[in-house]
Amino acid sequence: VVLTSGTFMNGIIHIGNQQTSGGRMGDRASYGITEQLLSLGLESGRMKTGTPPRVDGRSINYAILEEQPGDVDPKCFSFRKPIKIQKQHSCHLTYTNEKVHDILRSGFKDSPLFNGSIQGIGPRYCPSVEDKVNRFAERTRHQIFVEPEGWNTCETYINGFSTSLPQHIQYKALRSIKGFENAKIFRQGYAIEYDFFYPTQLAL
Repeated sequence: VVLTSGTFMNGIIHIGNQQTSGGRMGDRASYGITEQLLSLGLESGRMKTGTPPRVDGRSINYAILEEQPGDVDPKCFSFRKPIKIQKQHSCHLTYTNEKVHDILRSGFKDSPLFNGSIQGIGPRYCPSVEDKVNRFAERTRHQIFVEPEGWNTCETYINGFSTSLPQHIQYKALRSIKGFENAKIFRQGYAIEYDFFYPTQLAL
């Protein structure tokens, strides 16, 4: 039996001071699995990850952003004959700035990352935007990759802006980024805390 539980086991979603149960936004958390596995003698831990706001791509001013086209000849991981990609959707690059950082800092007191609400361990190499601003205070800007989610949607993933700050702080900070002055948010960013089991317990 392989359990692919993702972020669902006893999942808690954090947005500012608000906490709600969930495996991800819009989906219920899974309860009881952790407890059953613990009763078998396994050891669990708590982890945390986050996701950025999703923005209406039609509200972004791409004309003043730096285009990041796809590879001319993209490679595949599969050993099978590669599928020829007919068309690609460009990403775009922009940056935070000191005004954005000041806005983010104004919400630190309500950040679950800093006020003790989140106990789980976060990913080492992809910190939230508030964590980057806090840890690298000498930096005046951080990269933001503007990534379209598909050809048949205008929903856009704001890579580099993962956050669990209150919604009004997210909105104000996002609109202070170059190209996002009129940005409309479909879904706010959030952090999620969930159970995991240490992989060192696996046995053949």
